[in-house]
Amino acid sequence: MKIRSMTGFGRAQGPVGKDWTAEVIVRSVNHRFLDLTVRTRESEASLEPVVRRALARHVSRGKVEAILRLRRITAAGHAVAVDEALLEALLERFAALSGKYALQGRLEVRDLLAIPQLVSVESGIEEFTEEETAALEALTDEAAGALVAMRETEGAAIRSDLAERVTVIRTRAGQLGARREEITRRLAETLRERVRALFPDVTLDSGRVEQEAVLAADRSDVSEELQRLSGHLEQFGALLERPPGPVGKKLEFLSQEILRELNTLGSKARDLQILREVLDMKSETEKVREQVANIE
Repeated sequence: MKIRSMTGFGRAQGPVGKDWTAEVIVRSVNHRFLDLTVRTRESEASLEPVVRRALARHVSRGKVEAILRLRRITAAGHAVAVDEALLEALLERFAALSGKYALQGRLEVRDLLAIPQLVSVESGIEEFTEEETAALEALTDEAAGALVAMRETEGAAIRSDLAERVTVIRTRAGQLGARREEITRRLAETLRERVRALFPDVTLDSGRVEQEAVLAADRSDVSEELQRLSGHLEQFGALLERPPGPVGKKLEFLSQEILRELNTLGSKARDLQILREVLDMKSETEKVREQVANIE
C-alpha cells in the first residue's frame, strides 16, 4: 500500500442496467475518523447502502461525501391522483354561487389544474434489480478508484516532505549523541569554575567537587531520551517506506512521542548549543505533525 492523503476527488458515469444512467461523484477532506455521507433522492434511497458499501472498501479515514445522480432513459409509469371529494365540493359551491350571483362561464381543465391539492402526480419509490444494483456498485468502485489515485498522488508528495524532515531530526539527534561525552566534560568544568568563583579563598575538596560534577552530569544525562527518540524515528521512517495499511493514526502517535522526548531533552539541557538544536528539532517535528494530520 502507498501513503495516501485524505483529500481527493473522483467521478464515474455510465449505464446502470437498460433503464438508467448514473453519475457518482466522491469528494474527501481531512477527518480523524471515517465520516461517510451519501446523497441520493428519496425515491432512490434503497441505493444508498450500495454506494456506502462500495466506498467503505476503498477508504478508511476522512470526511467523504458521495453524490449519486441517477437518470432514467426509458419511460416511467406515474400515478395521477384526483381528489374527487374536493372536486365535488368545488362544483357544488360554484353552482350555489352562480345562482346567487351573476356568474357566467364554466370551469375548464386548466382551471381545475390551478387549484392546489386537487391533482397530484406520484412516481413512487423506485425498485432496482440485482443487475442494476451490481452495475451501480461497479460504477461506485470506479469513482472510488479515481479518488484513491488522487489521494495517493498527494500522499507521495507528503511522504517525500516527511522523509526529509525526519532525516533532519535524525541527523541532529545523532550529533547530540556523539557529543554526550563532550557535554558531560564541559558540565564538570563549568561546575568547577563556578565553585572557584564563589569561594576563591576556600580550599576545596577536589573529590567532593568531582562527586558533585558526576551527580550534575547524571541529572543532565540524555542517553535514554536519545535512545527512545532514535527508536521512534526509525519506526516512523519504516512506516513511511513500507506502510502495511492506513498509517495516519500511527504516525500521529509517533510524532507526539517524538515531541515528548524532545521536550524532555530541552528540560535537561544545560548547554546553549544543545537547547538551540532541540528547538530546531521541535520546529521540524511540529511541521511533521501538521503534515501527518493529512494522511489516511
